[in-house]
Formats: sequence, structure tokens, C-alpha cells
Amino acid sequence: MRKLNKNEYIELVAKSKVFEADSFGEKVLRFSDGNYMKLFRRKRLFSSASFYPYWLRFVHNASKLKSLNVPTLRSVIEVVKVPHAKKTAVIYEPLPGFTVKQLLQKNSFNDELMKNLGTFIANLHKKGIYFSSLHLGNIVFTPKGDFGLIDITDLRTFPFAVPLFALKTNMRYLFQSRQGLRLINDENKIDIFVSAYIKNITERNKTKMTDFLLTQRKMTLNQSKT
Repeated sequence: MRKLNKNEYIELVAKSKVFEADSFGEKVLRFSDGNYMKLFRRKRLFSSASFYPYWLRFVHNASKLKSLNVPTLRSVIEVVKVPHAKKTAVIYEPLPGFTVKQLLQKNSFNDELMKNLGTFIANLHKKGIYFSSLHLGNIVFTPKGDFGLIDITDLRTFPFAVPLFALKTNMRYLFQSRQGLRLINDENKIDIFVSAYIKNITERNKTKMTDFLLTQRKMTLNQSKT
């Protein structure tokens, strides 16, 4: 694994666009060639990241999604160490397209796409994909006309369809998070999404998830009005 010393890293940052950062420094860089560098740090001294680091989860999850025919980052180019910052970085070719959040901001997300989004998420769950960071900023609509996932560190797969308790957790987050369905201040679009999702999930969960999502729908629409 290649290592970047402090001067090399500073030079790299100067030539890049800082796409995301926090109090610990840069989190995502965008290079002039369109590729990205995502930087990972260990958040706690004692955690699962000590034996299964975040950068490795990111790489493994990309491979898992591809094996399940879910669009995600095109390729991992390189993994590099940044010792002075106590970080490891993954350089990758991103998934082309616009996030659902970006399309909503442009008023370019119609009813048909809303229906397809509901179907896409239902199919993720049927394939056993549980993405705890599922929100509209992490779902990309590609030039090919399908949906894919980005920022995929917080993802796990079941050897069967996602169980009911996890479905509820995942969908509650999708509805209630700041970048979730609460961004859609349109009752008709929310109904289209819910109908498409329910139509495509496993039969055994349809009734319970219908009741659950109707409650989430009501809460989300009320939040949108305040």
C-alpha cells in the first residue's frame, strides 16, 4: 500500500477540490480527472474498525453491490495510507449521474422516477441489502436510467431478504432524515413511492410495512408543512 507523506498530501489537496470536510480535516477530494479520494479515520480507540477498517468495508461493499447487480462506484483505483493524518484513503472512479436530492432541487424528479425509486429500494431489500445511510443524497440516477448507491461504508448484506425489524429501521431513516423523503413536499409523490415500494417487497412483509409506511408518510408530510 502506497504512503503519502505530509508534503505530498498537502500538494495533492492543493490540486484538488475539497468535496467534503469536517473538524478532523478533508473527508472527500475530487481530482481534476473526475476521480475521488475518500479518506477514512478510526473514530474510537476500541471499535470494530480496529479489525475491520472503514476503508476496507467501503471496498468490500462496492464488490458486494456489483455482485448483486446494483450500480455503485465504477472501480477502486488505489488504496493509500496518509500516516501523518492517521487516515487511509480510497481513490476511485465514481458512479456517473445526479443524486435524487440534486434532481429534486432542480425540479427534475417526476412521478415516474418516484415510482422507480420505490421499486429500486424494495429490490435492494429483497436482495438482502441493508444500507443504514439510505437517503436521497446517497442514491444516484445514472445516465443509463437506473439507480445506484454511493457513500457505501455503512452497508451490510443478509443471505436473505432484509428482515422486518431492519426494514422498519431503514425506512424510518429514509423518511425522517434531513436528506430523506421529508425533502419531498408533495403528497402525491410520497404516495407513488409508498405504493411502488409495497408492491415490490416480499409478500410476508406487505401488510405490516403498509401500516408502518402510512404512519411514516403522515409524519413526513406534517414535518414538511412546519
